[in-house]
Formats: sequence, C-alpha cells, structure tokens
Amino acid sequence: MDYQYNSDEENYISTKKLFLILGLSVFGVFIVLSFFVFPINNLIRETVSEEAIIISKSENICVVETMDHPRQINNCIYEPGDLVQVTFDEGTQSIKKHQLVNN
Repeated sequence: MDYQYNSDEENYISTKKLFLILGLSVFGVFIVLSFFVFPINNLIRETVSEEAIIISKSENICVVETMDHPRQINNCIYEPGDLVQVTFDEGTQSIKKHQLVNN
C-alpha cells in the first residue's frame, strides 16, 4: 500500500484566516458572556431622587430612611424630623445630593 503526500497549499487554511476565525470566536464568546453572565445594565446605575425624613442625628451625621435602606448624610446641617430631597444611585450606599424641602 502506497501513501502519497499531497502538498497542495490550497487544501490548507492560511494563518491569517485562522487568527481571524479565532478572534471572531473569542469576540463572540465575550459578547454572549457579557449579556448572560454579567449583564451590561449592572454597570449603569439608575439615579433615584426621593423625599425622606431625617430620623436621627449624631456627631454631624444624619440618617434618612430611603425606600431600600437607611442612608447617612455626612456633615449634616439638618435636624431630626426635617424633610429632605436626597439623590443617590440605586444599589449604592452613598448620597450624591441632598437639600431641605420647604414645607
């Protein structure tokens, strides 16, 4: 039995094509994982503004009760019972902006 070696280069994929296929495959896997494993909307947080009442103050730190959990305002100029407008990013602890609401 005689085996012949075929040296036609047209039967082989070029190195550039292999790198292109590999790059597209890696990019495709990255896109699939970014949508299903680590959704992109977790990177962009929604800014929430709401009115809240100062429930306590201790050493210039006020605590307000927001819709998801209590938050603190450092260097607080308000008194317990004051109604304030607070702005924060959903899912974070810190308050971005606060101001007294006129009654």
